[in-house]
Amino acid sequence: MSIAEQKIERYLRDLPPGVLNFRSIDSVEILGMRPGTYNLNFHIKVNQREFIFRINIEQQSGLPNQIEYEFIVLKFLENHRVAPKAYHFDNTRNHFEFGILIEDYLEGPHVTLQRGEIPDLAELLARLHSLKPGNMPFIAWRRPLIHTYQLARNDLIGYERKGTSEKGTIGLAREVLNRAEALLRDYEELFDGDSLNHTDVVCDNFIKTPEGLRLIDWEKPRVDDCSYDIACLFSEPAQLWFSQNILTPENRQRFLETYASLAGKRADLLFEKVRVREPLVSLHWILWGAGKLCDLKEGRTKPELMRAHEEKLARYERVARLENIEKLLDSI
Repeated sequence: MSIAEQKIERYLRDLPPGVLNFRSIDSVEILGMRPGTYNLNFHIKVNQREFIFRINIEQQSGLPNQIEYEFIVLKFLENHRVAPKAYHFDNTRNHFEFGILIEDYLEGPHVTLQRGEIPDLAELLARLHSLKPGNMPFIAWRRPLIHTYQLARNDLIGYERKGTSEKGTIGLAREVLNRAEALLRDYEELFDGDSLNHTDVVCDNFIKTPEGLRLIDWEKPRVDDCSYDIACLFSEPAQLWFSQNILTPENRQRFLETYASLAGKRADLLFEKVRVREPLVSLHWILWGAGKLCDLKEGRTKPELMRAHEEKLARYERVARLENIEKLLDSI
């Protein structure tokens, strides 16, 4: 048993059993560990029930209290059949160097973007986007299209500063941003920041559980226009993060029609918003992957996450391919 696993077992045995809805902690078992891009996810069993014990190594949201933020979001989503149930977070760093979160372990395969999965994907996202955030303390993008452009622009600025950045990537990315900027004024008013979005809608964040489709890894959700999640789902670089499976044009159209019907939205307007926004979301993914490759080359990867990033090298390379940016130029 590793030092981290020993610490987890001690922590769980010292935890008030009521936190996990037990009368007592009788047994603790570490079943395995799946390293994420920003965290370590330990699959544990306590009293014959399975959980994820997440150690948050790096932040995606930019918030100093990211683990608490994720916990608040998961509690908001509880009973809506969208996400795993969260039980506990600890941001004190008294026991671990990083924040921790305990949530239900969800059993099941990931989605593969096949035709039969489209209705469930549309239903899950329509249900998520129908929830009213109210006065919850969520990150909010009130000017969704402008903020998406700024996100991609900041990605490029960060990438340009890296010592091993590629000139070809920089040049093509600038051209995408230049073309996208010309569209901002004409299309900005189409977007409303009124829906809670997951923002990381990729295949390996969907779990097909016996109770239905669920989304995991709620590290950076925000209030935004629903088109962000859909653009992420449709983004080819985001799809390439998981596999070579690409959503076909027919399945994209099928998703939009199904989602629009369930959400009470106009399919043609939804199509237009996704068409305008998707290149920027895709550019964000490409520059993210390219940046991770630079971090590996330059030795900037955190030691705790080195194994995860080395294992994902082929994924980063797929996402960051120059041809992916060339396709974006053809679509704008």
